[in-house]
Amino acid sequence: MATKVMVSFPTEFLEEVDRIAREEHRSRSELLREAMRLYMAVRRGQRRPGNDPRVRSAVATQDALARLAPGNGEDSTADVRRWREARG
Repeated sequence: MATKVMVSFPTEFLEEVDRIAREEHRSRSELLREAMRLYMAVRRGQRRPGNDPRVRSAVATQDALARLAPGNGEDSTADVRRWREARG
């Protein structure tokens, strides 16, 4: 079962994600899932970025996102859940 999450991206970053998704004939969700799978594999030490261009691309994407939107610690998922519960 898939769980939906809400993620905020800077406009320029999302435009790049959408451009890549179109070029690869993928959905935005599929592209981001693949990027996260590869990123997590690198973090676990199961893959090295230098060995796979897809991994290098995923890591570069995550690095670019971190530079554009380093985050502020807010939990938007909790906010959405509260809003949905209040809405009934």
